[in-house]
Amino acid sequence: MSGATPGAAWQRADIAEAFVADRRALIPLIDGQDELVRRLITRGQRRVRRFLDLGAGGGAFAQLVMETHPESTGVLVDFSEPMAAAARQRLAAHAGRWEYVLADLSDAAWAEGLPGGRYDAVVSALCIHHLPDERKRALYSEAHSLLEAGGVFLNWEHVAASGICDGMLEEWMVDNLIAAEQRRPDPRPDDEVVRDYLDAADDDILADPYVQCDWLRQAGFQDVGVFFQIPEMAIFGGVKGEL
Repeated sequence: MSGATPGAAWQRADIAEAFVADRRALIPLIDGQDELVRRLITRGQRRVRRFLDLGAGGGAFAQLVMETHPESTGVLVDFSEPMAAAARQRLAAHAGRWEYVLADLSDAAWAEGLPGGRYDAVVSALCIHHLPDERKRALYSEAHSLLEAGGVFLNWEHVAASGICDGMLEEWMVDNLIAAEQRRPDPRPDDEVVRDYLDAADDDILADPYVQCDWLRQAGFQDVGVFFQIPEMAIFGGVKGEL
């Protein structure tokens, strides 16, 4: 791995700032994925009053939830100071509706810094794949315990693929990054852009989304499924059953 902590490269300001700036250009088919998440998180006339965002980064997922549920408040968790700074800028218009907790999800004690109470939704995007598989499984159980009965968990994630799809998402994202860089007034060389991407991606620990759905079921989730998938990216999750 690139550091002592999974995903440690995201504590570098240059990598975090570049991802935040290029996120919409970087992620393939992002508009459709945004719309799907909006529909999933309101499915069955669900009302989200309080949500938890794991690996919240620059606050994009939290912003989507707050705009979809205007009455909601959120707790955002990440270990990256540069990402927290980016979230403060992005979410300034929603001041008073969210708080940022600096915590490392690779540490089982991460939830000790959370405010009390349960959540109507726990969400995560492009974060949990940095964790070893055993820690992924434990985090899914922890997320389940933090949800209200009937609450939803959604993970928008970089996942494993095989055959001709292996490595396709990385190639796709690198192409998108280079194209975004070329639109800047003073673009960096392509090899520098690629190097920074690989620095952030070199400790990815990818797992099959259907295997991860089995882990969700074992954690107690119901109505589990993979709701969207392209090569090496998926949106999956489940619901905590009523007591």
